[in-house]
Amino acid sequence: MAYISQPSFLGIESIPSYVGLNNDDMALIRALKFTPKCYPAETVVVGQGEACDRVFIVDSGWGCISHELAGGQRQILDFALRGDIILPQSIPGNALETFMAQTELSVLVTSTETFFTAAMKSPHLFFLILETLVHHAAVIAQHLTNVGRRSALARTAHLFLELRARLERIGSVTRNTYECPLTQHDLADALGLTPIHVNRMLRELRERKVLEFRKGHVRVLDQPGLTKLAGFQSEYIDRRGHVGLRRLMF
Repeated sequence: MAYISQPSFLGIESIPSYVGLNNDDMALIRALKFTPKCYPAETVVVGQGEACDRVFIVDSGWGCISHELAGGQRQILDFALRGDIILPQSIPGNALETFMAQTELSVLVTSTETFFTAAMKSPHLFFLILETLVHHAAVIAQHLTNVGRRSALARTAHLFLELRARLERIGSVTRNTYECPLTQHDLADALGLTPIHVNRMLRELRERKVLEFRKGHVRVLDQPGLTKLAGFQSEYIDRRGHVGLRRLMF
């Protein structure tokens, strides 16, 4: 797993205080000794089947979590965005999913043992971990529903609305527009479609004048119309607790 050290990360000593964490909590966080690392685009951070005893917090860039199939196919399960805590699903010694950098990805890393030992001493940090696990399960449930029951057009619209909602929470949406580095092949792997089918769905969304995806930018043209088309309900994204560690770390 190639990586490049990146000294320009925010140092742990510069972490601002957070209303949910007291001085003892802050001391625990600083004692975790996060290591900053930067992975080039399309680099595997943790490969399926590899030993993994690390926790990652995304500082910048996009990553994805996927399940790899024989023959080189994959199903993208979730995307990793700034502020997300990544806890690779694993059994003793082996990761069950692949964590990969979609773009250049900057992360903070610490050992799983260190992270969970600290969490056992801090109710607030423990809550953030539980909330991360709940969020991951909620996203997977929506993506499973996408593939199993929503039409190709609805699932495509749903994914773009989900990404918009998540990016809006970290201030990365401007006038209903956000950057999206995903290719049609990436979207196909996330939606359970072929790239050609994805292209058709993008064209139909554009023709319906609800969404436009051009040159790495998504523009929502008709939020109510797109929401109705997707059957999108944002409760699983609009969670108060999820921004806790993001505010703490960044």
